[in-house]
Amino acid sequence: MSMKKIIAETYEELSRETSQRIAMFIRENPDSLVCFAAGDTPLGTYSELVKMQAAGEVNLSDVYYAGLDEWIGLGENDKGSCYQVMHDHFYNPARIPKERIHVFDGLKDPQISCEQMNEWLAKRGKLGLTLLGIGMNGHLGFNEPNVPQASGAIIVPLDETTKTVSVKYFDKELPVSMGVTLGLSTLLAAREVLLIASGEKKAQLIRNTFNGTKNPANPASMLQGHPRLTLLLDREASGL
Repeated sequence: MSMKKIIAETYEELSRETSQRIAMFIRENPDSLVCFAAGDTPLGTYSELVKMQAAGEVNLSDVYYAGLDEWIGLGENDKGSCYQVMHDHFYNPARIPKERIHVFDGLKDPQISCEQMNEWLAKRGKLGLTLLGIGMNGHLGFNEPNVPQASGAIIVPLDETTKTVSVKYFDKELPVSMGVTLGLSTLLAAREVLLIASGEKKAQLIRNTFNGTKNPANPASMLQGHPRLTLLLDREASGL
């Protein structure tokens, strides 16, 4: 398996290391299409990227952005929606022009939202780089366990683990059950994949994902064999 593994001592060091790799890609590949995950783990990376831009080390508006996923039924004003997280923690502080971004709208008809994302992907070409987190069930975006591998934007019923974990993102009870996401085939086609994980709770998951064989029940395991995969862990996530 072709995979680079980087182990940082702390979450802060992990965030700096990840941001530096993204910045290098953007400097070397202007006008390419990138896709970043919303979620807790990448937030430190986004903060570091904004700092790097302020210091003149990268222009984050040199590339185009595709949203990874969204909860169906949630919009930009809902705390915990993928767009709200990315807008508040990255797109807005980084001053990314709106014409450089296309995200899923969880309040639209999901089929229309997927069609519009597919039009954006067709216009911009395949992903140059994607930054992914790994869910506790191994999901990537909302590519849930045993969901068929697909290209483009897809509508997905959410796994019970995802629905259970979702409550930590929201400020009120939201009975989410469906999501829209870029399909696993589209993510696997990215020229470069960064997978980031932090914390002891991810250690067993990381071990299972990369020490076994590919298994659709663990979507992240399908990354095995990607020609330019980098696994970025803090010391706790790498413990096993």
